[in-house]
Amino acid sequence: MIFLVVLTTLLLNHFWRRERGLPVDAWFDGWQRWLLDAEQRFPDAVRQWSASLPLLALIIPLIPLAILLWLANGRLFGLLSIGIHIIVLMYCMARININELIDEYLAFWRHGNFEAAYLHVSERVPGGFGRPPEDYALMHQQFLDHVLLVNFRRLFAVLFWYILLGPLVALFYFLLHEVLRSRTVLTDKASESLAMRLQAILEWVPARLLSLAFALAGDFVAAFNRLRERIAADLDSESNIALLRICALSAIGKADIDLREDYSRRAAWELESLRDLMLRAQVVWVIVLALIILVV
Repeated sequence: MIFLVVLTTLLLNHFWRRERGLPVDAWFDGWQRWLLDAEQRFPDAVRQWSASLPLLALIIPLIPLAILLWLANGRLFGLLSIGIHIIVLMYCMARININELIDEYLAFWRHGNFEAAYLHVSERVPGGFGRPPEDYALMHQQFLDHVLLVNFRRLFAVLFWYILLGPLVALFYFLLHEVLRSRTVLTDKASESLAMRLQAILEWVPARLLSLAFALAGDFVAAFNRLRERIAADLDSESNIALLRICALSAIGKADIDLREDYSRRAAWELESLRDLMLRAQVVWVIVLALIILVV
């Protein structure tokens, strides 16, 4: 069942070109605000522990899903469970088709409409650039990082935890990312540090497996050497992302000599190459998962 769910989710995520904004997307922000407002009614022991609100925000939403999965188990020859698993994974995916966004960005970029490319991405993905870029080179680097982060945190890491521990843990990881995004229930430095530490722990293994997939799907020697150098890097989110970035760029390789002298064309080539590398990495994960299922 795991292989069927993963393959179906990857196909849906790749070919679903329409907007994916869901009417229930705002429920988690509302849930966090309700917890924050209700904090004063909690027992003193709960209020004094800085991690209580984040943990309640993350764990309680898993209970209805656990009950639903238990009720659906074995129903309709397992089709109901498969459907729930796919819905949960699709809910954890990015709300836009990242490949379509890349195509739209490149359409502006190739015509020299750099400001239009920036405005288009900013409109479709608010905060996608982090902060307003000072020049087009920085804008391009920020967009590359955004593509890498979205593919990692909203696809590969979610799939890793689903494959390993099921939909409940995959949803937990996704909700943790949402907690860090909104920071509504992260009321002090201690709770924020704990959430960031937990995210780094949950991303440590997926980041290295994805880096290895980059090596297998691209320039193996260059990417694997970068992975070997940094595989035991510090346990924090920035180190994980830095590892992914350097392995991805190493796996892509170098542009042709004539492209190196033209920054605009080289930047478009880098983005296209990163998109293709991500697609090949998905194929690598599917093949490895199929082999594991066959052997086990």
